[in-house]
Amino acid sequence: MSRTVSDRIVEFLAEMGVRQIFGIPGDTIDSLMESLRIQSSVHFVVMRHEEAGAFAASAQAKLSGKLAVCVGCQGPGAIHLLNGLYDAALDHVPVLAITGQIPRDEIGTGRPQEIDQLRLFGDVAVYNQEVRSPENLEAVLSQAVRKALVLRGVAHLSIPSDVMRLPAPPRPPEITKDHFAHRSILHPPLSEILRAGEILDRASRVTILYGEGVRRAEAPLLDLSWRLGAPLVHTTRSKDILPSLHPSVMGGIGLMGSRSANHAVQNSDALLVVGSDFAFREYYPERVPIVQVEIDPSRIGRRVPVEVGLLGEAREVLPALTEQVHKRTDASFLDRMRTEREKEREGYQRSKQDGLLHPGELTRMIGDRAPDDTIFLFDAGTVTVWGNNCLNIRGSQRFLWSSNLGSLGFALPAAIGAKFAYRERPVVAMTGDGGFGMLLGDLATAVRYSLPMVIVVYNNGSYQFIEYEEEAEGNPVFGTKLTNPDFVALSRAFGGDGASVRSMEDVPAALEAAFASKVPFVIDAFVNPNELYIPPLLTSHMVLEFARSQIRSFFGKPSEAEG
Repeated sequence: MSRTVSDRIVEFLAEMGVRQIFGIPGDTIDSLMESLRIQSSVHFVVMRHEEAGAFAASAQAKLSGKLAVCVGCQGPGAIHLLNGLYDAALDHVPVLAITGQIPRDEIGTGRPQEIDQLRLFGDVAVYNQEVRSPENLEAVLSQAVRKALVLRGVAHLSIPSDVMRLPAPPRPPEITKDHFAHRSILHPPLSEILRAGEILDRASRVTILYGEGVRRAEAPLLDLSWRLGAPLVHTTRSKDILPSLHPSVMGGIGLMGSRSANHAVQNSDALLVVGSDFAFREYYPERVPIVQVEIDPSRIGRRVPVEVGLLGEAREVLPALTEQVHKRTDASFLDRMRTEREKEREGYQRSKQDGLLHPGELTRMIGDRAPDDTIFLFDAGTVTVWGNNCLNIRGSQRFLWSSNLGSLGFALPAAIGAKFAYRERPVVAMTGDGGFGMLLGDLATAVRYSLPMVIVVYNNGSYQFIEYEEEAEGNPVFGTKLTNPDFVALSRAFGGDGASVRSMEDVPAALEAAFASKVPFVIDAFVNPNELYIPPLLTSHMVLEFARSQIRSFFGKPSEAEG
């Protein structure tokens, strides 16, 4: 039997090291399904929603830094991929999306399910093309993979169904993933490093804000922090780069961060930003010199003006910068921030109301009992706030979420992608009841493929983070309440297992059963909805608008929707 275009696509992806493709079959990718069926190198994972397939691929790419792949058929299948692909695009990880298309001679005729897929993917993709013939397959496929890996983003290929079935041309000289590997060193001039060193040397209260760009540069980051006596503050995405309980780590910056971390930034007299493109200007200090280390020149000074921009990789620049600064003899600033951080940690008390769980204490307890190599996948919302502040990362643990898109629904499918990539590691999905409900059907996918994982649902009966946002506008809470099923019964109906917890005393036994389970295990945790998250930096405007919200809620007529 002659090899088809779809056969060659699967063969090529296997050569790139791809081991799973996530998606849902459909008529225009039937040929691709057959090519996947007849080989054993690449496993097709059938999902319950294409969005979940794209999230699973995105999570794999975030964890490994390698190419991940998802597929969908024409029209609705392609459309459903978009949210998960935007997650990958905004977090700059390499994902290839393949969509089927109607036959070439029918494109443009208005056939049912025909959409302009190249226009649809135009915003999300760094490479976006249609395979028009077997002869241009190899070039286009190679370009797609190269762009995804080099530009760290989404590549999309639309392939008409008739092209998929055509015989593949003779195979070109063997291409392997090594052809797409490259290593170069970008280093700023010594004069700029000297300028940056002078700024940091003159300052007495230096704080270091680090982001994803310091991954694999942990040692030089800690060396420089020690030399400067500088508190370390992370973005939410970079929480797992250093241990949470390291004495120099103050926690996260921003709305989802800690008070001590934000105070360390605000009270600094020089700020060093390394590998971070943190977007929210209000959390940067005013009238303070900023030195930025960044590999992407377009990001230097993009958020706030910087005194010196050092263009290069953190692992190359930080040692050179360390050589230019003197060892601090006065560590009073760092000591003061450490004391503040310890007091803040002590402030997360268990709930004393209604016998319900305190979400912060629950999060800390899960982290303390999870193995040292656990992969945590977080949904967006208040669950991320508790995770960022109360989950103490250690060992080789990972912390992933939809960091720049901030999409609900990420945690469960991301856990599926993580478990396929790292079969031997414990995987824990941490999600609110709103986020869990969005792609709940893919719990069946985890059961189907025998993927033991722990799913903790923070059940407060609402989209709680949205309630905070409404109150911050001075408005009463509206349109956020949820009617939830029995999540444990639902898990068991799918073929999983679970336990409900309503007090801290219930938690240890539930976690023990969850980590020992051979099937997906849902912990339905009834957290106290009245445990308020207090923003780390309160302004008079925030306080005023919250007070207005409470007054309006007290005197306002309850809506029918909230009854």
